[in-house]
Parts: sequence; structure tokens; C-alpha cells
Amino acid sequence: MKSKTLKKTVLIAAIAFCGYGTVHAQVTTSNMTGIVTTADGKASSGATIKATHLPSGTSYSAKANASGNFNLPNMRVGGPYRVEITYAGQQPQVYEDVYLELGQPFVLNSVVGETKTTDIAEVMITAAGRSNVNKTGAATNVGQKQIQDLPQANRSITEFTRLTPQANGNSFAGRDARYNNLQIDGANFNNGFGLSSSPLPGGNSQPISLDAIQEISVNIAPFDVTQSGFTGAGINAVTKSGTNKFHGSLYGYYNGKELNGWKINGKDIEKVSGGQVTNGFTVGGPIVQNKLFFFISAERETSTGANASGANLWKASQDGVSDPANNISRVKESDLIAVRNHLINRWGYDPGRYQGYANEAVQKGDKFLARLDWNINDQHKFAIRYNILNGTSMQVANGNSGPSPRSTWNRVSDRAMTFENGNYGFENKVSSLTAELNSTFNSNLSNKLLFTYSKIQDLRSTPSDTLFPFVDIWDGSPNGGNYISFGTELFSYLNDVVNDNFSFINNLTYNAGKHTVTGGVAYEMQKFGNSYTRMGTGYYRYASVADFLKTGTANEVAPIMFGLTYPYANQDTYARVNFGLGSAYVQDRIALNDKFNFTVGVRAELPFYLNDLTANPSIDALELLDKNGNPTKYSSGSWPKSRVMISPRVGFNYDVLGDRSLTVRGGSGVFSGRVPFVWLTNMPTNAGVLQNTIEPGSYAAVAGWINNVTFQPQDIYYHLNNVPAGAENVFITSPKAGAPSSFSLVDQDFKMPSVWRSSLGIDYKVPNSVLTLTTDILYTKDINAVFQFGANRKASTQKMTYADRVYYPNAASYTYNSAIGANSATILTNTDTKGYAFSATFGAQMRPWKGLSGSAFYTYSKAEEVSSNSGSNASSSWLGSPTVDSPNQDFLSISNYAVPHRVVANVTYEIKKTGTTIGAYYSGAHQGRYSYYYSNDVNGDGIANDLLYLPNSTADMNFANITTGSGANTTVLFTADQQRAAFDQFIKDNGLEGYRGQILPRNEFLMPWLNRVDIRLTQNLFTDMVQKGDKIQLSLDILNFGNMLNSEWGIQDQNVSSYGAAILGRSGSLSPNPTFQMLRSGNELVTSPNRPASSRFTTWSAMFGMKYSF
Repeated sequence: MKSKTLKKTVLIAAIAFCGYGTVHAQVTTSNMTGIVTTADGKASSGATIKATHLPSGTSYSAKANASGNFNLPNMRVGGPYRVEITYAGQQPQVYEDVYLELGQPFVLNSVVGETKTTDIAEVMITAAGRSNVNKTGAATNVGQKQIQDLPQANRSITEFTRLTPQANGNSFAGRDARYNNLQIDGANFNNGFGLSSSPLPGGNSQPISLDAIQEISVNIAPFDVTQSGFTGAGINAVTKSGTNKFHGSLYGYYNGKELNGWKINGKDIEKVSGGQVTNGFTVGGPIVQNKLFFFISAERETSTGANASGANLWKASQDGVSDPANNISRVKESDLIAVRNHLINRWGYDPGRYQGYANEAVQKGDKFLARLDWNINDQHKFAIRYNILNGTSMQVANGNSGPSPRSTWNRVSDRAMTFENGNYGFENKVSSLTAELNSTFNSNLSNKLLFTYSKIQDLRSTPSDTLFPFVDIWDGSPNGGNYISFGTELFSYLNDVVNDNFSFINNLTYNAGKHTVTGGVAYEMQKFGNSYTRMGTGYYRYASVADFLKTGTANEVAPIMFGLTYPYANQDTYARVNFGLGSAYVQDRIALNDKFNFTVGVRAELPFYLNDLTANPSIDALELLDKNGNPTKYSSGSWPKSRVMISPRVGFNYDVLGDRSLTVRGGSGVFSGRVPFVWLTNMPTNAGVLQNTIEPGSYAAVAGWINNVTFQPQDIYYHLNNVPAGAENVFITSPKAGAPSSFSLVDQDFKMPSVWRSSLGIDYKVPNSVLTLTTDILYTKDINAVFQFGANRKASTQKMTYADRVYYPNAASYTYNSAIGANSATILTNTDTKGYAFSATFGAQMRPWKGLSGSAFYTYSKAEEVSSNSGSNASSSWLGSPTVDSPNQDFLSISNYAVPHRVVANVTYEIKKTGTTIGAYYSGAHQGRYSYYYSNDVNGDGIANDLLYLPNSTADMNFANITTGSGANTTVLFTADQQRAAFDQFIKDNGLEGYRGQILPRNEFLMPWLNRVDIRLTQNLFTDMVQKGDKIQLSLDILNFGNMLNSEWGIQDQNVSSYGAAILGRSGSLSPNPTFQMLRSGNELVTSPNRPASSRFTTWSAMFGMKYSF
């Protein structure tokens, strides 16, 4: 037979658009698999498959086994590859321009000796249709072309994870973003401590330059048991490598004041100076041709003024009336001046400015990355990567944390202002090392060995070196909220978090007949040190400006609340958690034939708590309640019991017609994750062993001694050394002296979160077109869900007459053990009520056609949970969700993390003749969920998070006049009848009539729909200047492009309160039939739960860029 080489172009969307798939071990590589047969349909045992990564000369080879099956494991991501399949006596089959996606097995079923050109054409069409990917669960891949062509502003990985249809911000499949697991080159790059919802470490800085990233994948349901560590999504990225040719880039990006929109809904907003500049370079190439390669990336990002975090745009009012649209707070400038003068003149403390310093904010990030790839020989390949980040940023003061009851609006908002020195800064340091050895011993046996290390440190700083108590001045009464704040920020004194993370993973894969068996072991250790002294410089709350101005005088008025954390003698403030996780797993991928394969596997994981805890005998002696209300005692010196977690999974892929035009895929299995480790450090930090935290849970808890407290800022430990009368059991000096006034424990039966997740998907390639239709259905059910409850809260027997709600007339009515406050003890455990999440995605992908490619998807989602656990501190997490009767409620409510409808699309168009590329991204969705609640405590439990009740008739409600002034100068602003009529109108105008006679459900309500379009234009100006292939490229990214055309488009909305929609507040004393006042927005009664955002972060923004590539 005459020898003839058949060249088949195999292009997949790793270089064109986003798709779905399953993943392989640690998601650092890809692989190629398939079945080789002869023209008469027989297995071609002994056929040789060789794939060569052309840019680097790296080759991978294997022989087909007796069933014709082959597997090329642990291959470089990207391409192009040249694949040659040879078989004795047959002509070789050659496939060129093969590109591999991160973690997506590429299926190449070849027929040796096949010469029919029609079949060749079919292969070309099939391959271009991307159906060579052997997918099972829902996932999204983002390749180099998308990273280069789609809009970007923050130059972050998270700008591309939003392409995932099941995403909601940084949350996926209805789960808290902190339940994700993000890895780069197999190393954990998580915000593992969980102080924010960002999935990345490094604060406001991006830990790795986007120009160093080769590919990104988001995996929600990978039924490969080598994947674990998440119940949300596994986010993976790999960095670029060197090749046989020197290549690199020198780039700069700029955004300034003139490149931002300064108009919202037709009205000008204040222009604030600021800029954003990013400069960097990359370079890679050979050290030894075909053998040893290097890649280096370095970048500096600097943001100033309005572009930086911590830029406080709020200004004081002259008349006490807020104007949120113009960032004018209700706080009177005269009050701010009076407070500042009193602090300086009486106490010798300058709190800093209260406005006018937004343009001085600065945010910086310096990052460096170096990588080596070594082809030791054809059997062994080694890669090592190191990177480092140093970042700094400023932040405005914490929103509302502190002793309960808390304000329902932030300290920096339209209702409150904080002096400059009450803010804080972050100093973020991230370093990471990963080393990977991939070995192919023969055609049947291969191994991957991966070692990773990362160190993440988050240190806080403050604008002033002078320590001063943090003070909240409320707006006139204990039932109000924040008005003016100042002092050393609540959480910044002695605050430092260090996380050392080590991991070791080894996966061995063996091919035998139709089976590909993978077995592996993994061990991960995370070491945390957390120095956390909330209210470490002391906390005072005063009811009014007038009360505070009397401090240090003969007419001094006592504060209404006090708090303090102080270390015990000779104790380190660092709480330590050393956590290990050992894993063993095995799975078998069975290729029944060239149409159907399935994977079945099981993973076993055992958590280890590696450091001993010191028990607090005073806590251990307390009789408290378990989550079911039964008396029990807790151990403050014991971690949870270590139990093996078993995760079985099964996945399948069925090529229905045998030509990859119709694929049915899916699976089901158990996924185990981790909690934010800050929840675990809450126990050693807040168990009263290292330090004592005085954080009263209600005004009733301080009633016996607060009137004996005076303002003593000159000594943050004054009241520890001079204990106020009546507080002798509060200011304790050792664990043996008594239980702290606030503590947190972890239930010994606590289990790490796990879910059962199932997926079913269909991909259909429309005949004679460039479209592939896709649908994915996901269902997730909690197995172990996290729940925090108050262990000293007993049930009350009394009810409110105003609503069907439990009433607490005094502290005794809800305090189980009178030795501590009712809200003083929180326990981390698991709920018996299982939440769930459901999503259905439908969409289409367009393969490259005359320079045009893209995708569009619609996703419907629904999720319910017991608690969002939205805070980082245990008490904040417990208090984080609005409730009906108690934060201990154990029933399902709508999740914070899922909106019902979301549309996402992207498109790119490349004009090769002119070197022009246009990329666009669109998202349309509700902006989130919210609840209606009261602005203060209504049912008497000392916690201001009670959900709003709508009576059948407002005639049954008591309203009090809203007045200003006092005595003979009192003026009525709104009468009780005016408020009643306004409340009825509010109910009617906001679609609440159907809820009359009930308490409004948590998270029932949706923020307005928001359409957002971002675009990116790139233009190649010069090419082949110094050497062939180099070019200069100009880019323009325009975010919120619609707003550039019309100032009413693309504007985000905010709730009228910082944490939802507070419409009513209790006026006067506690009562089962309370009296209310309506809240105001500006000088009018509130008419809507939402209002437009008022900063330039919601308007359009443009970024110019220039890049020289070679």
C-alpha cells in the first residue's frame, strides 16, 4: 500500500470560548485518551501514539493495549500538539494543531488504515466542534484567547470565573464563596482563613499577574475523586511556561480621573482625583533546547484616590439631612467639629479629618513569579514555580461590629461618619512554591507527584500610632444607631494572621484493557496563627453627642455600652490551629466502547487537629444547652473528633450517535470541603484562655455596672486595674476567675461540610452550523451543613401581641444559666436541617467562524439554607442573619448566595487583515437578595436583627411622632398618622400587599435587575519589527459600556440600610405591642427599599493599555 500521511486539523475551544468538562488530578495538566481500531473495527493492540508539544519539543508517547485503549497522562496545557499514530503495516495518522485544555481529557479515537476523505472531513468538523473533550460534570474553561480578548479591569482570575453560568459573584451553585477551593499550579491559593468573601489571598492586590496565567478552569461537579476541598467550586489555574523560542511582553495599563464616568441618572457626582497604573513584563525561553525552559513575570499595580480601596467619599451635612445621591451624610458638620475639638482640647487626641481626604488613598501591589520546566527525559518531566506578593491598602472602619445591640447601618454611610484615624490598613504578603514531577514508566503506568507550600500573612495597620479607645456615638438614644465614630479601629490593635500551608499529593495511574485505574494519597497541613484582640484598645458607646461632650467634666454621663479585650499575664495573643487532612482514593475509568465510558471512585479523608488546646475550667463547669435545647456541658480544651469522611462518586459520558454530535453526560457523588479556619481559631481566641473579651450581648448584661464606667482614654486598661463597682466578675484576670463575658466553642461532634451533588448535561452540535447547544442541571443537598447557635439561649414562654413572635420581657426570660449573658456563648456545630441548591443552565456556544466566536447561557437557580454564617467572628456569624424569634432558629430560608435568573454571554470578533479584535462580555441578573427588618431590637433579646411583620391593617399599629429639637423648641416633622399612611403606601408601592398578616421571610426579596456590558478593543500597530512575530498592541477596556452611552444605564442599587431594608424602628421602651417610627431617607420618609449607588464605582470606566510582545 502506498504510504500517505493524513493531516487533520483539530481545534478546540480552549483557544476560543468557554465550555464544560471534568477534571483530573490537582488540575495542573491535561491528558489525551482514546481507542485505536483498524478499518475493519478490530482493536489495534500495539499501535504507537506520540504527541509532541511543538513550542517546547516536549513529547509524550504510549502504546495501545489489547483493547485498543491508550492514555497519555500529565500533558502540558495548550499547544499546538502534533499527534502521530502508527501501526505496523498501516499508514500513519497525523493530527496537527491539537490544543489541550486544563483538566479536560481530550478524546482521540483513531482508525488506522482509514483513507476515506469523507471521514477525514467528519473528523475535522467534529474536532473543531470541541466534542473531543470527555466531559461529565459542569465546568468552565477559560483559555489564552479569552484571557487576551475579553474585557478586564482588575486583571484578576475572578474576572474570568464570572463566565461560569452558575456563578453569582464569587459564589457558585448557591454556596458561600468561602466554600470554594482555588489552586494555582496545584498549590492552594485560597483565602483560607475566610475574613472576606474573596476567593484569593492578598487583600485588594492580585497575587499573580494575569499575564502569567495560561488557563483557568472552574469545576462545580468534577466526579474525579482526585478533586476535593470544596463544596462550592474548585477553581484552578496554571501559569505559563517557557518554550524553545524566547518570548515575552512589556506592558502598561492606565486609568485616570478623565477615564471614568461622573454622572448618575443625569446628575453630576463629585469628581475625585485618582488613577490606576499597572506596569509589568514577562519573559520565557529555553535554557537548553527541548530540555530546560524558564518563565519570569513581574508586575506592579498602583491605585490612588477614588480608584483605591478605603477612599471615603462621604461628606458632612449642614442641616442634619442626608443626600445619598451626592454622598452627603446626615451627620452635622457642627457635631463633628465639636467632637473633634473636645478630643483635642480635653483629651489631647486628634482623631484626624472627617472628610476631604479621599484623593489621598493609596493601594499598591508588587508581584514576582519564576518558573522552570525540565524535560528530564521522555519518561520524566519536572516543573517548579515560585511567586511572591507584597500588597498594601487602606480600608474604611468596620461596619457595625461590637457589643449587642448593634447598629443596623454602617459607621461610614449616609447615616454615620468616622474620623480618619478610625480607619485601618492591610499589609498582605503571599508567597508560594510548587514542585511537580510527572513520570510515565511505560504505556500502562504513570505517576504524578506534587509538593506545594504557601505562606499568607495579613497584618493590619492604623493611620495613627497613638492608641485610643474606639468610640461610637449614637444618634440620641440606646435604640438608635451609629452617628459619629473615632479611635483605634476595633480589630486592628495587635491583629495579625499567618497561614502556612503544605501539601503532598501522589497519584498513580495504571491502564489495563478497558480500565484506567488511578489510586492516590494526599496530605495537607495548614498552620494558622491568629492574633486577634477585638476591642483591644477599649470600646465605649455614648447615646448622643451631648453625652460624649460631657466626658472629662464634672457633669460626665456614663456610656451606654463598654467592651474590651485584654491578654492574661504572660500570654501570647496568637491563637494557633494546626490542621491536617489525610486522603486516600481510588477510581476506575472504564471505556466500555468508543461511545460510552464511566468513572467510579471513592475518596476517604481524615481530618487531624494537631495542636493541643488549654481548657478553661470556668467554661467547662458551665451547664449550657445543646442545639436541641437539652442541658449539657462543653469542653473548651478539645477539638472535634476526627472521623473519616467517605466521598463516593460516579460519572459517565455517552456519545449517543458515535460522532460526538450528541453527548449525554452526568454523575453523582459526595464532595467534602472545609470551613473558613477563622471559625476554628475562634475557640482558642475566645475561650478565655489567652485573653478575656468583654463583649456584652445586650444592655441588660451591663445594667449592673455601666453607670460606674467613666471615659479613661489615657489608659486602655484603666477599668481592668480599677474595676467598676458591680463588674467584679466581668474584669477577670485568669481563666480560673470565671467564664469570660463572651466565648466561642466548637462542638466535639462537629463535622466538616459535605454535600451530595448530582449533575446531568447534554451537548448537541447543530448539523451544518457552528453552534453547540448545551444544558446542565445541578442538584446539591447538604450532608453536613454548618450552624452556629447560642448555647445559653432558652425558649421564652411569652408572645408579642403585635405579631406572632416570641417576646423576651427581660434577660431572665431567655437566659438559661444566669452566670453568663444569654448571648455570650456560641457553638460551632452542624444543623440537622439540610439545605439544598438547584440550578438549570441552557445555552449555546459558537465555534470560531470567520473570526467570530462566543457563547450565551441562561441559568435558573434556587437555594435554601439554615444560616449564611456570613461573619468571620463567631458572634458575628451567629448574628449575621435576620431572624423571626432567635438566631438559633433551625429552619430553611432562601440562601444569600443564589439569584433566580442570570444571563451571561461573551463574544469576540477578530479582523485578521487589520489586526483588530473586539471582545464583549454581558451579564444580566438581579443584584442580590435582601430582607426587611427593624432598625433595632423589637422582641427584647438584645439583638437588632428582627424580621419585619406586616399587619393586616396598619390601624393596629402604634406610631410615635417624629420630632426635632426638645422642650419648647420641639417641632413635629411627621405625625403618627402621616407615617401610618406612608407605611401603607410603601407596602402598596413595593409589592408587599400579599404578605400582610405575616413576618416577611428572610432573603425573599430581590434587588433590581442589572444589565452590564463590558467591551475590549485591541489593535496591533506594528509587527515583525525586531524579529518575526513581535508586535505592539494598543488596548482599550471599557467597563459598563452602556453607562457611557446613557448615565441611567448600568447603575447599581443599594439597600436603604447597610444590611438590608430597615423600614421601621421601635420607639420608646420595650413592649409586646411596641410603638414605631418610620425611617427616613434624606428629609423624606423612606419610599423604597433600594436606591441608586452614589460613587463612581458604579459608572463607566476605561483603561488604556500598551503591550509589546515578542
